[in-house]
Amino acid sequence: MTTANLEPIQENDPLIATADQVSALIESFIELGVLVHDNQGTQQSHSALTRKTNQVISQLSGLTSSPYTQQYPIPIDVFSYIEDGRNPDIYTREFIEVTAKSNARLKGKMKGFSKLRDILGDKLVNELPRLAESIEDIKRRTSGETS
Repeated sequence: MTTANLEPIQENDPLIATADQVSALIESFIELGVLVHDNQGTQQSHSALTRKTNQVISQLSGLTSSPYTQQYPIPIDVFSYIEDGRNPDIYTREFIEVTAKSNARLKGKMKGFSKLRDILGDKLVNELPRLAESIEDIKRRTSGETS
Protein backbone atom coordinates (compact mmCIF):
# COMPACT_ATOMS: atom_id res chain seq x y z
CA MET A 1 0.00 0.00 0.00
CA THR A 2 1.28 3.41 -0.87
CA THR A 3 0.42 6.66 0.81
CA ALA A 4 -1.44 7.68 -2.35
CA ASN A 5 -4.24 5.24 -1.60
CA LEU A 6 -4.57 5.55 2.17
CA GLU A 7 -8.09 5.98 3.38
CA PRO A 8 -8.66 9.39 4.95
CA ILE A 9 -9.44 8.23 8.46
CA GLN A 10 -8.36 9.94 11.66
CA GLU A 11 -5.38 7.67 12.38
CA ASN A 12 -3.96 8.15 8.86
CA ASP A 13 -3.99 11.97 9.05
CA PRO A 14 -0.38 12.33 10.28
CA LEU A 15 0.90 9.92 7.63
CA ILE A 16 -1.08 11.59 4.85
CA ALA A 17 0.09 15.06 5.96
CA THR A 18 3.72 13.91 5.98
CA ALA A 19 3.30 12.26 2.56
CA ASP A 20 1.84 15.52 1.22
CA GLN A 21 4.82 17.47 2.60
CA VAL A 22 7.27 15.04 1.03
CA SER A 23 5.41 15.17 -2.29
CA ALA A 24 5.52 18.96 -2.28
CA LEU A 25 9.23 18.83 -1.47
CA ILE A 26 9.87 16.41 -4.35
CA GLU A 27 8.01 18.75 -6.70
CA SER A 28 10.08 21.69 -5.47
CA PHE A 29 13.30 19.75 -6.03
CA ILE A 30 12.21 19.00 -9.58
CA GLU A 31 11.38 22.66 -10.19
CA LEU A 32 14.70 23.69 -8.66
CA GLY A 33 16.51 21.29 -10.96
CA VAL A 34 14.77 22.76 -13.98
CA LEU A 35 15.66 26.30 -12.86
CA VAL A 36 19.30 25.34 -12.39
CA HIS A 37 19.45 23.60 -15.76
CA ASP A 38 17.81 26.50 -17.58
CA ASN A 39 19.67 29.23 -15.73
CA GLN A 40 20.65 31.90 -18.25
CA GLY A 41 22.70 34.01 -15.87
CA THR A 42 20.27 36.93 -15.90
CA GLN A 43 19.12 38.79 -12.82
CA GLN A 44 15.58 37.44 -13.32
CA SER A 45 16.73 33.79 -13.46
CA HIS A 46 19.00 34.41 -10.46
CA SER A 47 16.12 35.79 -8.38
CA ALA A 48 13.83 32.89 -9.43
CA LEU A 49 16.54 30.45 -8.43
CA THR A 50 17.00 32.21 -5.09
CA ARG A 51 13.24 32.17 -4.38
CA LYS A 52 12.97 28.47 -5.21
CA THR A 53 16.03 27.64 -3.10
CA ASN A 54 14.54 29.52 -0.15
CA GLN A 55 11.25 27.70 -0.69
CA VAL A 56 13.00 24.31 -0.64
CA ILE A 57 14.86 25.29 2.54
CA SER A 58 11.64 26.35 4.25
CA GLN A 59 9.92 23.12 3.14
CA LEU A 60 12.79 21.04 4.51
CA SER A 61 12.68 23.03 7.74
CA GLY A 62 8.92 22.53 8.00
CA LEU A 63 9.28 18.82 7.34
CA THR A 64 11.94 18.30 9.99
CA SER A 65 10.12 20.37 12.62
CA SER A 66 6.70 18.82 11.94
CA PRO A 67 5.27 16.82 14.86
CA TYR A 68 4.17 14.23 12.31
CA THR A 69 7.74 13.73 11.14
CA GLN A 70 8.79 13.20 14.74
CA GLN A 71 6.03 10.60 15.04
CA TYR A 72 6.90 8.94 11.70
CA PRO A 73 10.58 9.51 10.96
CA ILE A 74 11.52 9.30 7.29
CA PRO A 75 14.52 7.04 6.60
CA ILE A 76 17.45 8.83 4.96
CA ASP A 77 17.39 6.14 2.25
CA VAL A 78 14.07 7.55 1.04
CA PHE A 79 15.75 10.88 0.37
CA SER A 80 18.56 9.07 -1.44
CA TYR A 81 15.97 7.41 -3.67
CA ILE A 82 14.42 10.79 -4.40
CA GLU A 83 17.83 12.33 -5.15
CA ASP A 84 18.52 9.51 -7.59
CA GLY A 85 15.22 10.22 -9.33
CA ARG A 86 13.62 7.02 -8.10
CA ASN A 87 10.15 6.55 -6.67
CA PRO A 88 10.22 6.38 -2.85
CA ASP A 89 7.52 3.69 -2.98
CA ILE A 90 10.20 1.43 -4.50
CA TYR A 91 12.14 1.78 -1.23
CA THR A 92 9.06 0.58 0.67
CA ARG A 93 8.56 -2.37 -1.66
CA GLU A 94 12.23 -3.39 -1.47
CA PHE A 95 12.23 -2.99 2.33
CA ILE A 96 9.18 -5.25 2.61
CA GLU A 97 10.74 -7.85 0.29
CA VAL A 98 13.99 -7.91 2.27
CA THR A 99 12.08 -8.16 5.55
CA ALA A 100 9.91 -10.99 4.22
CA LYS A 101 13.00 -12.93 3.06
CA SER A 102 14.69 -12.39 6.41
CA ASN A 103 11.56 -13.52 8.27
CA ALA A 104 11.32 -16.66 6.10
CA ARG A 105 14.98 -17.48 6.76
CA LEU A 106 14.54 -16.99 10.52
CA LYS A 107 11.37 -19.09 10.50
CA GLY A 108 13.29 -21.89 8.80
CA LYS A 109 16.06 -21.67 11.39
CA MET A 110 13.52 -21.75 14.21
CA LYS A 111 11.87 -24.86 12.75
CA GLY A 112 15.27 -26.51 12.32
CA PHE A 113 16.30 -25.82 15.91
CA SER A 114 12.90 -27.00 17.11
CA LYS A 115 13.36 -30.32 15.28
CA LEU A 116 16.90 -30.60 16.65
CA ARG A 117 15.60 -29.95 20.19
CA ASP A 118 12.91 -32.62 19.83
CA ILE A 119 15.20 -35.25 18.28
CA LEU A 120 18.02 -34.57 20.74
CA GLY A 121 15.55 -34.64 23.64
CA ASP A 122 14.10 -37.98 22.51
CA LYS A 123 17.59 -39.51 22.14
CA LEU A 124 18.59 -38.24 25.59
CA VAL A 125 15.42 -39.69 27.14
CA ASN A 126 16.19 -43.06 25.51
CA GLU A 127 19.74 -43.05 26.85
CA LEU A 128 19.11 -41.32 30.21
CA PRO A 129 15.51 -42.07 31.30
CA ARG A 130 15.94 -40.36 34.68
CA LEU A 131 16.25 -36.99 32.84
CA ALA A 132 12.89 -37.40 31.08
CA GLU A 133 11.04 -34.95 33.32
CA SER A 134 13.71 -32.24 32.92
CA ILE A 135 13.90 -32.75 29.17
CA GLU A 136 10.11 -32.48 28.81
CA ASP A 137 10.23 -29.30 30.90
CA ILE A 138 12.88 -27.85 28.58
CA LYS A 139 10.85 -28.83 25.51
CA ARG A 140 7.71 -27.24 26.98
CA ARG A 141 9.51 -23.99 27.91
CA THR A 142 11.25 -23.66 24.54
CA SER A 143 8.32 -24.62 22.34
CA GLY A 144 6.75 -21.17 22.54
CA GLU A 145 3.47 -22.57 23.84
CA THR A 146 2.05 -21.36 27.10
CA SER A 147 0.18 -23.87 29.23
